[in-house]
Amino acid sequence: MRWQWSRKCLHEGQFPAVASVHLTVIYGASVSSNIPTSARAHSRFVSRHPLRHERAPRVQPKKMRGTATALAVAAMAAVVQAVSNTTSLNTTCVTGVYMLVARGSSELPGLGLMGGVAQKVSQAIPGSAIVPIDYPATFADYVKSEVSGALAISSAVESYTHLCPKAKIALLGYSQGGQAVMDSLCGNSEVGFVVTPDLADVYDSVVIAAVTFGDPSHIINVPWDRGTSNKTGLFPRKNITACEPFSDQIRGWCDSGDTYCDSGTNRAVHGSYFANYTTDVVDFVVSKFNASAASTSTSTTTTAAPSTSTAPTSTSTSGSTSTSTTITSTGAPSPTSAAASLTPSLATFASLVLSVLYMAML
Repeated sequence: MRWQWSRKCLHEGQFPAVASVHLTVIYGASVSSNIPTSARAHSRFVSRHPLRHERAPRVQPKKMRGTATALAVAAMAAVVQAVSNTTSLNTTCVTGVYMLVARGSSELPGLGLMGGVAQKVSQAIPGSAIVPIDYPATFADYVKSEVSGALAISSAVESYTHLCPKAKIALLGYSQGGQAVMDSLCGNSEVGFVVTPDLADVYDSVVIAAVTFGDPSHIINVPWDRGTSNKTGLFPRKNITACEPFSDQIRGWCDSGDTYCDSGTNRAVHGSYFANYTTDVVDFVVSKFNASAASTSTSTTTTAAPSTSTAPTSTSTSGSTSTSTTITSTGAPSPTSAAASLTPSLATFASLVLSVLYMAML
């Protein structure tokens, strides 16, 4: 048996004439014993029963168990944080149109003037989302700024489509933002600009509309040209081959005298598009959205009936069943179902954490 002697008796040396010291058996019982109290007897007694009998819990296992538990808790916290970050994203693929808006030069970060046009579209198409493109939009370093905007738009289209394969996206850009919209679709062929790639063919059916006001890369005699201008812009596009797959989805307004898209001298023209063409833009985007929705709702898949059955082949109509209210975002596109894509890795990680917790309890 192991005995644990009273700290008061063994360390403080306070022994009455007859000390009644409680001894605790490892089984938990409490008993009494008479101990001689002379200094000599006390010394002999302690030498025979050194403090090694006061067995402390083993330190190393406790440290290991504590470390394992701490690691498990930290790992679980990481899982919780990952889930939290995932669910904080926009968790719904919108049922309306997903609008990416690129503001004009020197406009404050956000939607800019083109945001008013986007709001009109969202009122006409319930369940739509409006997302501003985060890029510099500066005059001081125009080339770098514009290229940054084009790449940001392409990235936003690709990211949203990856999460929402049935996406219906509209691109809206004003001034420098209009050039960025066109470069994201067609690649950059303007003199003096860094070459950027055009949007992959897989997105042809995803981008249902692309609208520009006062685009400095404006050229005439193309199917999408609108407005009264008969001149090219300050940075005319040299190659439209990559634009052609999107020709039916693009509309670009440029009026005579515009300093940037018409190489004119009337600066007031550049800001007049919102009063003159907002209704035209809304009608255009709505028509493209309705056409895309109709095409999606009438798409069918046919499955042949078993050879032993007399039933005709079955046809199922596919369409989007998700619902959403209008979403206005001020950041980069970050929609849904990201949680679903992370589920396998999170499940594996969670299993590992549970295993560590189990080992920590041993």
